[in-house]
Parts: sequence; structure tokens; C-alpha cells
Amino acid sequence: MDKGQESRDKGGWWKRMKCFLRTNSSVTVIVVAVLLVEFLSGAQYYYTHNLMEDELEKRAEMELTMKAILTKGIIESSEHSLKGHIFEVKKTLDNPDSLSVMMAWFLKYSPHLKGSGIAFKPGYYTDRAPLFEPYALRTESGIQCLQVAGEQFDYTKDGFYRYIQDKKTNNWVGPYDDVYLKMKIISYAVPLYEFSGDTIGVFGIDIDTHFLGDTLNNQHIYPSSFDVLLTEDGRLITGPTAPDMQKKVEDMISVINDSTIKKSWIKNRTVRTASYYDKEAGKQLSVFFANMRGQPHWQIAVVCYDDEVYAPLIKLRFRLLLFSLLAFGILLFIVRNFARNAEKLKQKTIEEERISSELRVASQIQQSMLPAGHLQRDDVEICGLQVPARDVGGDLFDYYIRDEKLFFCIGDVSGKGAASAMLMGVVHSLFRAFSDHENNPARILRAINLASCTGNESNMFVTMFIGVLDLPTGRLRYSDAGHDAPWTIDNSVALDTTGDSPHAQWSMLDAIPHLPVGVFEDVNYGVQEIQFYPQAEDGGGSTIFLYTDGLTEAMDKDRKQFGLKRVEEVLAACKDKPIQEILGEMTDAVHRFVKDAEQSDDLTMMAIRYTPKTFESRLSETLTIKNDVHEVTRLGDFIKLATDELHIGMSKASQLRLAVEEAVVNVIDYAYPEGTQGDIEIRMMSDGDTIRFQIIDSGVAFDPTAKERADTTLSAEDRRIGGLGILLVREMMDAINYERQDGKNVLTLIKKLS
Repeated sequence: MDKGQESRDKGGWWKRMKCFLRTNSSVTVIVVAVLLVEFLSGAQYYYTHNLMEDELEKRAEMELTMKAILTKGIIESSEHSLKGHIFEVKKTLDNPDSLSVMMAWFLKYSPHLKGSGIAFKPGYYTDRAPLFEPYALRTESGIQCLQVAGEQFDYTKDGFYRYIQDKKTNNWVGPYDDVYLKMKIISYAVPLYEFSGDTIGVFGIDIDTHFLGDTLNNQHIYPSSFDVLLTEDGRLITGPTAPDMQKKVEDMISVINDSTIKKSWIKNRTVRTASYYDKEAGKQLSVFFANMRGQPHWQIAVVCYDDEVYAPLIKLRFRLLLFSLLAFGILLFIVRNFARNAEKLKQKTIEEERISSELRVASQIQQSMLPAGHLQRDDVEICGLQVPARDVGGDLFDYYIRDEKLFFCIGDVSGKGAASAMLMGVVHSLFRAFSDHENNPARILRAINLASCTGNESNMFVTMFIGVLDLPTGRLRYSDAGHDAPWTIDNSVALDTTGDSPHAQWSMLDAIPHLPVGVFEDVNYGVQEIQFYPQAEDGGGSTIFLYTDGLTEAMDKDRKQFGLKRVEEVLAACKDKPIQEILGEMTDAVHRFVKDAEQSDDLTMMAIRYTPKTFESRLSETLTIKNDVHEVTRLGDFIKLATDELHIGMSKASQLRLAVEEAVVNVIDYAYPEGTQGDIEIRMMSDGDTIRFQIIDSGVAFDPTAKERADTTLSAEDRRIGGLGILLVREMMDAINYERQDGKNVLTLIKKLS
């Protein structure tokens, strides 16, 4: 990019910035004010930090002085205690057995001492061992009197002993790990003289460094601070005794002894300071240390965490920042409030339009999930209607025919709106999925309930009614999950003796209401059954009316409900009308009742009319064979008899024979366990328009129509075994139907002849 282009880009950026500042002057003023306040706050923080740093140095000096006095007091107290007992020791020299007792009494009144002993010159007592050192030791169980010298402990080889003997002076030594006591101690000793002035040994005391460490770290200027005691050459005497503090103590000693680290003197005082970063804790630390006056020439140090020292300042600055931001936020709100109202209104309008558009799409999707129009055949007619209280609703209904069985359901999801609509879609899909290979409505309900309970954190539930109507026989099996019981009327058996005056009445179906779907996983839904009969001459068939509580609980402006009685009155007035008119009359009655009142709940209704004709057979033949594949060959002549009489072509006759043989072989393979014998009855009937084959056996219950269909799109290696036989039968016949009647399997195959 050339310099001219770069200059033009910079100029364009500045123009855009000036344009923004002009159009957002109020925001600019507030931003400048915020920056100014933040600058003043930062300056205040800097000067306050320096003041707190000076205060910390003073407090550290006071801490070191106090702890040095405390340590010096322990040292001097120990020295005075030892010197004060030298005279008692000299008086007891003639009785060596009493020396340990005397030192035990000495320890009793010196609680800060760990032990005390006298190391005599070798051979001082002729009646004793050459090395003789009576010793008193403080333990958890009390004070013990010991003689510690011997082959394992020769004090004459100890440099501390030789130094006292040779120099004839008092001295502190340590810290060191005592082999006999198995602990880290410091010791103080003096040369012991007889009254004659001759040196006879060394009289010493031992102090446990843990005692000193606990004393030093009893109280601190800050909760996380800690103190350490060092020798003149920088070796650790004592410090915090907690195991997790040892690494910090080692780092602190390295800092004090590191000559490359700049150590500053505080205002000509004897306290020095250094700082280092604790990588493990991720914190900055400050170390203050000084030399103790007098003997011994020890050093004492205190360590402070910077974040703990300056925590009040940080909290104060944070609070001031919050208050400043709050104040500027309020100011910004006041300045921008009127300008933003118009924008808010605009955005709200856009958002409402977007939501309305999405709800319209969702409503279209939901309506597309429900059956379109109505289903009508010669033997059954069904129609449904849904009027949601909002753009989307929580009611559902569905119906379809599989294997000459009408599967239908109606349900009501708890609540209204989008959440109920989503659950409605899930339950609708579950009904389709589970009823695709299951004919028992109770088992379908159990499967839907188990799937609905999984992950149901919102605790929503669904009342549901599922029915399965076997169209050839008129047997209706149903199961109710807390839903309103349907109304039924059966005109096919309701004619009087003259045969021309139907007098059937509407009645509520006897349905046991189980718990709704989605409440508990272990609900055992039961199945009930009712029989509808073929339509008699001039009869009106059988009708089922199903609905949700949005019908009975529809309310007018006075909050009166439509009620069950009004439903019964409307049904009674239109019992002979087509099912579409029944739904229309019921909808009009509800609208007349509620008038201008807002719809409070989803309204869903469904009507089914069952009008099968009596099958008048022109041809009826029966063949009984054993459950043996060798007897399947007898089917050829049996089927040929019918096809010849009905003048069925060779191609269709071959299809009939192949389908019936496949179905019979299926019964032989699955209905009768291996090693059992039974009969298989094949009934052949025809009314001239259709031909029916009924395959009846008394074997174990086996529904070939419920078997999962084979996926012929897969390769032979990937395809699961089984399912091809029933697929072949489905392809060759127009309809198949299975029923378990009187302990027998009844499989019906139907083929249209025209």
C-alpha cells in the first residue's frame, strides 16, 4: 500500500470518529467524565498505596522488635535459669545419683526447656563409667532421668563440648539435629567448676526449635504473615511448623541470603527489606529482617503477602469504581432515555412481527402434523378438528389405518402455548412410532409414557386416549390415560322389531382413567374392549365422539362452563347426521355459548363412524393341515379350486398361492414351538368382489403384522434376518389383518378381484 493510500485511510478513520462524536455528544461527554474520574481514582490509589507501604514498614519494624524482645527474653531466661542452678549442681557433686533428680526439678520450673544435662570429664567419677552424663528429658508422659553417654554417644568428640572446655566460656550453639533426642534443637552451655576452681565438665540446656517457632508465630500483623529465626550466617533456626509452610520458608531464606537481591535500609533503621514472587501461590511477598542485639548474633524476619496488606485499598478502589460506574450509568440512562424510547418501540414492533411470523409458521407446522381433511372408506369414516387458544396449541389427535386396523388417539398437554405445542409434537411422533409395530393400545401408552418421563424436568404431562378398531371384526380395544371418556352410539343393533325405527342413544364409553402420560414411569395401563357389529339393513352404523376438556370447560364472560350436559344435548340432536356436521354443530354451540369471551383453552374434537357391510360369501371352503411344512403342498389344489371357480387369472392365482403359502409357513415356524403338534385351519371366502383367506391356529400368540419390516434398501450382509416373508405377503395382498380371538391366532389376507 502506498503512502497516499495510507494517508487517505487515516483521514477516513478520523472523519468517521468526528462524525460519531457529533452524533453521540452525550455519550462522548460521559465517556470523558468517566476517564477523568478514573484518572483521579488512579492517582489517589497511587498515593494511598505509598502511605500504606510506609505504614507497613513501621508495623514490620514493630513486629520484629516485639518478636526480638520475646526471643531475647526466652534466651536470657534460659541463661539465668542455668546459671542460677550451678550452685545447686556443685553441692550435689558428691552424690551423682541425685544429679538427674536435681535437673528434673530444674526442668519442672523451666517449661520452655526440652532437656538439661552435665557432661563430666572422662573418669571424673571413679565408680562410674568413664563417660558420664546425667540428663533430664521432658516428654509427653513427664520428665525422665537418663544417663545418655556411652559407646553410641561420646560427647568428648562433640565440637560444642570441646569448645566450652577449651575456651572456658559460655556459648549458644545450633540449630542441629540431636542424634539422641531425634529432633532439631539449640543448646546453651557453661563450663562447670568445682569449688576449688578446677573444670570438671559442661553444664548445658536444650531448647526445642518447634517451641521457639510456635512462640514466634503465635500472633502476626496480618493473618497470613509468618516469622523465622536465623543464625548470623543465614541458617534456619526455627519458623512455622506446619508442613505446607516449609517451601515458603525455604524461599524466604534464599531471598535473605541472596547477595544479588537489592536489600534496602528503612530510613536509617536497622530493618532491611526485600521482595520476591511466590510462584506456587501466585502472590508477591515482602520480607523484613534485622539482627538481634547481643549474644547470640541471630537474625529475625517477618514475611507479609502484598495482596493481604493492600486488600483494604483494593476493595476501596473497587467500590469507588462501582459507585462511579453506577452514577455514570444513571446519568447515561437519564440522558439517553428519551432518545432510546423511539428505538425501543421500533425494535419491539420488529420483534413482535418476527415472533408473530414464527408463530404462524409454527402453527402451520403443527397443523401439518395433524391428519388433513377426513378419512373415508366404505367401512369407516373419520374426521377431526382443532381450534387452538393461541397461535399454537397443546392438543393433538391422529388416526391412520394399518393392516385393516384403525389406530386413533386424542390428547391434551398440560398448559398452553409454545411449550405445550413442542410436547404435543413429541407425543404425536411417539404415537406414530410405537403404533407402527404394536396393536395393543395399552402397550403403546406404556411406551409413550416411558419415553415422555425421560428427562421431563418441566413436569409436564399429557392426558391421552388411544383406540385400535379392528375393521373386519368391529372389535375396539382402547386405553385411557386420564382423558375424558368418549361418547358412543351403535345404530347397527338398535333397530326395533319392525326394523325401521332406530332408537339407540348416546352413552359414555366405560373407560378406566389411568394416570396421565409423563407423571410416573411405572404406570401399568390396562386395555378395555367393546364390540361393534356390522351394519344391519338401513342401520346407521356406530359412531364415536372424542374431545378434549377445551369443549366442556369453554367459558362465557361470567366464567360459566359449557359443561357435559350441553355436549350430550348437541349429540342427541344430531346423532343421525354425518360426522362433519356433528363437529360443526358442536363448534357452533360452543361459539353461541361463549359469545365474545376469550377462548381459554384449546378445543379439539374427533368423530369416527364405523359402517361395515355384512360379508355375503358366494364361495366358502375350509382346509385343515398339520403344522408340518410337507403339508403346505396341499394348499395348491385348495387354492386352485377357488381360482378356477372365480375365474381368476393365472398371474393373480400364483400370487394368491405364494402369499398364502408364505403366511402358513410363517405360522408353522413361529406359532408352534419345536416339538409340538397342532392344526392350522385355512378358510377361503369370496363375495365375488374380494377373496379372503383366514389362517387360524391355536399356537402361541404371534402377530406377524407387528414384526419390524425388513429394510430392503440395505445390502444382504447389513440386513437383519427375518421380515422378508411378511413383506412379500404385504406386497401381494391388498390388506392383511391379525387378531387374537378365543386363544387363537387369526390372520386374514384380503385381495380385490376387480
